[in-house]
Amino acid sequence: MVLLASAGCASEKVDEARTVPTTVAAPAPAEKAAPRWERIAQYSGSGRQRTGAFSVADHVLQWRVTATCSGARLRVGVVGEPSPLAEPECPGRAFGFSIREGPVTLDVDATGGWEIVVDQQVETPATEPRLAGMSDGAAAAAGAFYPIDQEGRGTVRLWRLPGDRWALRFDPFYVTPNTDLYVWLTETTAPRTSAEALRSTHRQIAELTASAGPQNYLLPEDVDARRVRSVVIWCEPVRTAYAAAALAAA
Repeated sequence: MVLLASAGCASEKVDEARTVPTTVAAPAPAEKAAPRWERIAQYSGSGRQRTGAFSVADHVLQWRVTATCSGARLRVGVVGEPSPLAEPECPGRAFGFSIREGPVTLDVDATGGWEIVVDQQVETPATEPRLAGMSDGAAAAAGAFYPIDQEGRGTVRLWRLPGDRWALRFDPFYVTPNTDLYVWLTETTAPRTSAEALRSTHRQIAELTASAGPQNYLLPEDVDARRVRSVVIWCEPVRTAYAAAALAAA
């Protein structure tokens, strides 16, 4: 594996006597996840027009438009509302935010080309379905998450997918909510401290999708899955491991 130096979030005192789970954990209770942005619509065009309608659910914290223009003018607003959401200096980019719920159509007034991306901010657990091949037979390896500097619980399984790709699935899963959390693969069996995880040969493979709920992670094609011994949830800003899971043959 390739050694990738990374950093990590505020920590708690580590209990050196803490027992590392060796069996798959029981399902975690339903939890709120750390707020995250999800894409719900994307539009592009030229000149003045209205977008197609998109829908904002009532559990959404807020939603935003990212408006980019290449012409001389761009004004983006919600149909039926007088004030613009975003009005960048062109060429350029601007953001606009709203808490309006239900169906929304945008009015785009522009000269030249433009692109609009709509994201919603949610704090609900992830709900990713299994990838193709994850229901065929047993997983190659599995482990239970345990806390290091923060709370962590649930199950990780390592699957070999069609086409010789490997993937992890967290299900169930919960870790203390925060931003800037990442998924690491390590060659160390059951790291017990942040320092031990950092010293290990490790590879950062993805930003954590959500701090709760089922989610999948494809391993990079150049990773030798046979050398992966643990999965670590790492917080980037202050070099700390939130939680980890030791993988053992299923």
